[in-house]
Amino acid sequence: MAAVRGGGDGVTRPRIGPGAGAHLDLSEVRLLVCVSGSVAALAMPHILLWLTGRLGLKQIRVLLTPMALRLVTKDSFRRVVGCEVMCDWDDLPLEDRSHVSVAQWAQVGLVMPATADLVGKLAHGIADDLVSSTLMAVSCPTVVVPSTSETTWNKPVVRRNVAQLRADGFEVVEPRTGHSLATGADEKGSMGDYRAPLIAALTRAAGHPEAVPSTDGSSTSAPVADAASSESRRNL
Repeated sequence: MAAVRGGGDGVTRPRIGPGAGAHLDLSEVRLLVCVSGSVAALAMPHILLWLTGRLGLKQIRVLLTPMALRLVTKDSFRRVVGCEVMCDWDDLPLEDRSHVSVAQWAQVGLVMPATADLVGKLAHGIADDLVSSTLMAVSCPTVVVPSTSETTWNKPVVRRNVAQLRADGFEVVEPRTGHSLATGADEKGSMGDYRAPLIAALTRAAGHPEAVPSTDGSSTSAPVADAASSESRRNL
């Protein structure tokens, strides 16, 4: 498995328009985060702390696969981020009658890290746990951030599954090079730069499609934001 490459997680809170005085309010955007069983899951409490602290998100729900629960605990998210955390059907809040209610609650989905197993399930419509069943029921924009070994990422079946997800409307972030705990080498497979597509989805969900923030904190049009994101990736 590929480890998380350090650095580059913090960004300035986005503003509406260059030099504008008011922050873009993302506090009411409802984000559903699905965490699967990659070692990169260890970084997720820290990443969600950035989302709450820098982007001002206040409505976050986290779903964990059983394998993710072997790497991180529910309390690690509750204590660091203060959000709802669910792993099993029994964890569903009383007001949510089923996973469908959780799916309908979400305005933006983030699948991070996404293992090859979860990518394959989503590509083939397999819903055999709380995470996959909920993701099958979401209708909101969803960003998928894979984390695999380079060998796994290059497998034809994984490439087909990723292509299917993109064809189905998922935003799949390309992995980048990082240090692999499995091989001890630097290889492609670590979680890629999720910031630009996630912030764009959050911004649109907040009702400001005209203001797409780049990762340097400025607010700009979509083509310029894409260029800024590319530059930020080169500088990480």
